[in-house]
Amino acid sequence: MDTFRLRVFQRQLTDQCHFLIAGAQAVNAGLKSGNHMQIWLGIQNILTAGANVSKMLWGSKGKQAEARRCLRESISVLDDSPLRDVTMRNHFEHMDERLDRWWDQLKHHNHVDQVVGGREAIDGVAPIDTFRWFDPTNGDLIFWGESFNLQVLVNEVERILPLLQNEARKPHWD
Repeated sequence: MDTFRLRVFQRQLTDQCHFLIAGAQAVNAGLKSGNHMQIWLGIQNILTAGANVSKMLWGSKGKQAEARRCLRESISVLDDSPLRDVTMRNHFEHMDERLDRWWDQLKHHNHVDQVVGGREAIDGVAPIDTFRWFDPTNGDLIFWGESFNLQVLVNEVERILPLLQNEARKPHWD
């Protein structure tokens, strides 16, 4: 990858990392104040910024993985990084498709959404009836029984942000 192009990617990644951290701050502020809308706004921002980071590092659906290897190497991101997984963001982004599938597959149509609390908060509901659920005790975000830990994502971004900032300040030419 050309050095100038690499630096542009690094600067864009820096912005997305800042957006992700701002999302985490919004979640924490919402938890402190009891503002559920702020919690879910923050979670959505974390997922969106995280997916944008993933696309820059690997390309959409991993199609640019090899071409972007030098970008990942410049900030010590491995292929098993939590930044690579966009499954949870896809659930949120394609909510319409999830709702259609849920409606078509189930008879009883129980609907649990935007829960903030431990997994013991609600019992006896099928995983497919459970849409957005955030457990602040461990940072797990749950959708249809699938779990993704937001704190792991935030930790990875906090780890690479100083590396990105250092790389982005380097000369833009060889």
